[in-house]
Order: sequence, then C-alpha cells, then structure tokens
Amino acid sequence: MPKNILVTGGNSGIGFALCKLLATSTQPDSQYKTPVPPSCHVFLGARSLERGEAAVKKILDDFPDAAGKIEVLQIDVTDDASCAAAAAALLAKGVCLYALVNNAGLGLNQAEAASADIHSILNTNYNGPKRVTEAMVKLIDPKEGRIVNTSSGGAGMYLKKQDATLKATLSNPDITLDELEKTIKEQAERDDLVAKGYGMSKAALNGLTLVYAKTFPHLKVVSLSPGFIDTAMVRGWGAKLTPEQGCVSGLLCLFGEVTSGYFYGSDGVRSPFTMTRDPGMPAYEGEDDPAQDKYNQS
Repeated sequence: MPKNILVTGGNSGIGFALCKLLATSTQPDSQYKTPVPPSCHVFLGARSLERGEAAVKKILDDFPDAAGKIEVLQIDVTDDASCAAAAAALLAKGVCLYALVNNAGLGLNQAEAASADIHSILNTNYNGPKRVTEAMVKLIDPKEGRIVNTSSGGAGMYLKKQDATLKATLSNPDITLDELEKTIKEQAERDDLVAKGYGMSKAALNGLTLVYAKTFPHLKVVSLSPGFIDTAMVRGWGAKLTPEQGCVSGLLCLFGEVTSGYFYGSDGVRSPFTMTRDPGMPAYEGEDDPAQDKYNQS
C-alpha cells in the first residue's frame, strides 16, 4: 500500500520539490545518501487551490507516471477553520497518513515577510505547524507515523547568541507546552527582534518538536534544516543548492532511522539546537559531546 503523506506549502520551493520526489519515488542529486522513497500518495497542501492545481499539473506534465499518486489539498496553515476543513476532507476519504510534513513557512525574503511583524511570522512558522498538527494528528498512523517539521539553521544562529537560560529552555527535551508558549510570548515582546524574528520562530518550532515528541510518544516527531536553498524565500542571498537538494534531510526524516525529538541538519545528520553545525561536520551526540568545539560557532 502507498504511504499517504501530506506536505504543507507544497506548491513551491522545497515543498514542491519534496512532493515531486515522493510522487515519483526518486532521490535528489546530492553527495549525501538519502533513502529511496517508497510508493507514496502525496497530498500537496496549498493555501491557494489554483496554485496547488498548477503545481500538480506541472509534476504530472513532467512525470506522467505519477498520475494517481498526487493530489491537491487546500489548506491555509494560518487559519484554524481551513486546517479543520482539510482534516475533515481527508477523514471523509478514509485517509490514514503515514506522515505530516509541516513545510509551509514565511521566510527572509518573501513579499509577505517584508512587512510582517514578529507575531505574523510566528503565526505562520510556529502556530502554523501547531495548528496543522493538532488538526491532523488523529489521522496519523499510530504504529509508524511521523511528523516532520521544516525548521532552519537560522534557529541555531539565533539561539547561539542568546543567554544560557533561553538556550536551555528551547533545547530542553522535557519542556512543556505552557513553558514554551510563555517563552515565545516573552521573546516576541523584545524590541530587538525586528530582524531576528525568523530565527526565533524556527527556534520556537524546534521547541514545539520537543513538546510533541513527548506528547505523541507513539509517533516519530523530528525537525530539520533543509540547508541554504535557492528558493523565493532567500532569493538574492547567494543560495546555490537546488530545492531538490534541500530534500535530503526531509527524505531521511521521512524514511530513515531517526530519533523522536532530534533536529537533523541538511546532510541528514543530527545537529544541536543551540548552535550551528555545518554539513559534513561530526554528528551531535548530546550536551556533553566532546566534538562541540568543532561546530561552526561564528
């Protein structure tokens, strides 16, 4: 049986590339090994039904054999009613999800981000995955299901410059949702967050990953950095990797051996929450990891 997978933000960028790879069971052209995707049925989540349909058409035009393996699911991650309606639509079809990929996000260079305040960024990058997960979790296979949160290396860049208390809070595997929400509220009120809201929102998403790993012990719940990928989110910043290459960690987190509550780098290797780790550097082994001084802390 094909594995049912929902990818939010699937009509463009890394989300589109992941949907294409899943629907066609292909691997990205990368120096890093990735699992070969098994047969999947992909629900391409899109806020705009029109853009979602255009994305599906593009995939099917290029890969006719993917017919019947991909369809649009209209979902606006910033809207409670839209998320509930999307979950109801899947439930009505009798869909059991193998995985939910919370990929939709507001980035550094999108038109919406130019005028967005920290609360708008958090509503998409933190509350969006929270909203979608709470709407969809009852549809995820309790035996082998996964929740994959697309975070960012920007989370570590943000946290490594913060105080020890904040670092400890947002990397605590036993953090509660109440503690997380209180911390996010406090951070959102800081005056210096205008240019740092993106990194903070992704650090908050990593915190949510830790919360959900405890809340849903029957599922594997992980977060990842796709890497510095040439998409509309960072266009003009010098990114050179393709969206397909940004799916390395996504495929590993979907089909590889992972540990719930961990954060995986763009090379598919475990990384710390509180500092950056360049691809190819040693895997993070925990708080007392002797290799910590080798990580990129510039």
